[in-house]
Amino acid sequence: MDLSDYFSCIGRSLGGKKNGKPFFLDSATKAQAHRYVLFNCDEVNTFIREHDDIVSSQTKGRRWVKAKTQSHDFSEWFKTRALKDDVSIQLQDFSRGPCDTAKRFLSYLINGYRFHTMKRDARRKTQNSDVTLVSLTPSFASSKNENPKIEAVTYYGAIGDIIELDYYSQFSFVLFKCDCFEVKEDKYGLTCVYFNKKSYQNDSFVLPSQVHQSFYVQDPLDASRQYVMKTDPRDLYSMGDLSDSMVQESYQSDHFDGELNWVREDIPGIIVDKPPPFMQETIYEDDSDFDNTVLDQ
Repeated sequence: MDLSDYFSCIGRSLGGKKNGKPFFLDSATKAQAHRYVLFNCDEVNTFIREHDDIVSSQTKGRRWVKAKTQSHDFSEWFKTRALKDDVSIQLQDFSRGPCDTAKRFLSYLINGYRFHTMKRDARRKTQNSDVTLVSLTPSFASSKNENPKIEAVTYYGAIGDIIELDYYSQFSFVLFKCDCFEVKEDKYGLTCVYFNKKSYQNDSFVLPSQVHQSFYVQDPLDASRQYVMKTDPRDLYSMGDLSDSMVQESYQSDHFDGELNWVREDIPGIIVDKPPPFMQETIYEDDSDFDNTVLDQ
C-alpha cells in the first residue's frame, strides 16, 4: 500500500492563500512534527514494536521512563533501521524526515468543519479554532507503576498553527499545532478549560482528521474560565436512513377502456366565435436568432 494512503488528502485549505505561505521549520518543531507522523502511521507500527523491545531490554528504570525514552529516540533509530534491505524504498525516504521548508495555512476544511488558527479568529466574530481530541493514552498511576492502563482521554485546545510537511515531494502531511489547556469539571458536571494554564506543550501536533470542532463560552464570573460547547459539522447534511423516510402511499386508479366525453351535459351550452390565427408564431420565426446558413450548406 502506498504510504500516502494512510494520510490521504481528505481536506483542503481555504481562503485567499490556499497554496500556503512557505516558512522554515526550526529543528525542535521539525522533530516533534515528524515524530507525531511516524507514531500515527500503520506501516511503521512493526518498527515501533521492535524499538520498544530494544528499549525495554537496554533501558533501566520504570515503564514510564522507557516510554519516554522510546518517544524521544525512535526517529533517529528508525532512520538507521530503515537502511536495511527488508525496508521498502518508500519507508526509507519517509525515515529521513521532512524538508526544512514547510507551508503554513490560516484555514482548513475537513470532515465538514472549517478550522481557523487563533490568529485568524482574532479578526473574526465567529470561533473556528477551538478543538477537542479523544485519544487512547497509557496512564501510569505512579512512577512505580509497571502496568499502565490504556484510557480514552479527551483533550481540549485551540489551533495555533496549520502546517504542511513536505517529504521531498514524495508525499506531504497536514498537521494542526494546538495549545492544550487544563481541564476541570465544575460542581454541575460541566467541562471548563483555563486558557492561562497550558499543558502537553512538548506534544502539540495532531492530524486534522483526529479533531472535532468545539467552542468555548467565557464564564461571566471568572474571565480565565471557559465552558466547552460542541458543534456539528456545517458543511455536511445528514439525510438519515432513507428506508425510514420512504413511506408507501396508495392511490385510487380507475381503469376505463372506453372514450372520455369532455362535454358537460349538466349546463346550457354557449356559442363562441372562433379566435383569429395567432400571429406571434410568424413574428417568432422572423425574429429568430437561429442561423439557417449552416443547414443550407
